[in-house]
Amino acid sequence: MIPCPICAHTDPAPFLRGRDHASQEWFDLQRCPHCELVFLGSPPANLADYYHPSYRQYRPWTLRIFRFLYSRHARRWSRQLNHKGRALEIGCGEGWMLDALRSAGWSVVGVERTATSGRFAATENKLPILVGGLEAFQPAPLFDLIFMHHVLEHLPDPLTTLQHSAALLRPGGSLLIVVPNLASWQFRFARAGWFHLDVPRHLTHFTPAALNHALERVGLRIEKIRFVSFDQDPFGWLVSILNRLGFPQTRWLHWLAGHERGLTLANLGMLVLSPPLLVLGFFLAALSWLAGAGACMEVRAVQGNR
Repeated sequence: MIPCPICAHTDPAPFLRGRDHASQEWFDLQRCPHCELVFLGSPPANLADYYHPSYRQYRPWTLRIFRFLYSRHARRWSRQLNHKGRALEIGCGEGWMLDALRSAGWSVVGVERTATSGRFAATENKLPILVGGLEAFQPAPLFDLIFMHHVLEHLPDPLTTLQHSAALLRPGGSLLIVVPNLASWQFRFARAGWFHLDVPRHLTHFTPAALNHALERVGLRIEKIRFVSFDQDPFGWLVSILNRLGFPQTRWLHWLAGHERGLTLANLGMLVLSPPLLVLGFFLAALSWLAGAGACMEVRAVQGNR
């Protein structure tokens, strides 16, 4: 049992048991009664064991779709911020989002946890990449935009990352965070079968209130929150519904990575049901967006003083 990673509360309550779709191991989630954060009660000693070599390694056509969507994100952020400057991505992966921001006129740099995970961004996308944590930067305002796209939920110490990020923001700069939304309709429907539960890789699970609490602790306030996610939400409904129907858990991710593609009865059933379920997913996603209960939330935070 560990204390809450945000407020250090030491008496969390049992919340849910979730199963890793890759290893089939079960993990217990706890909920903090003080800040509402849900987090893994006993993380594995070596999390790297759960990031298998094919983790988020998709077929070329799938990657092309992601690149297009990332480019749309970058253009939209540039329009909303109404200025260009220096941008830092924490957990940049292969660098497609940074590359799109660079194409939109930003000066960019990325941070990755290992040289291996940052190699493609540095060598193929020719991006400036630092390996390690934010302590690599001098503690001074350096960036107009810092963003984490589905990264914060993977970090063992999210509060420290938020503190360092706040210190690195220039006056008027923005911290942009995209994370799954535990208060979403999708989670309420799927529970342990939720696409975004992804234990043990997702160490923390935020509601809007929990993320607001964490940001306030580091002197930031939410300026805007958005629940629309075309790249995550409809597909998340598809996978979550299949999980609830009893299909092999999150099999679509394994399929897209090129694994477990044999013509089994389960796979054939998945392929037959997926087109109508994806249409249903778009419909449910749109309704959840209108209700402010989408499966992902995009939060833009600025310095606390108005």
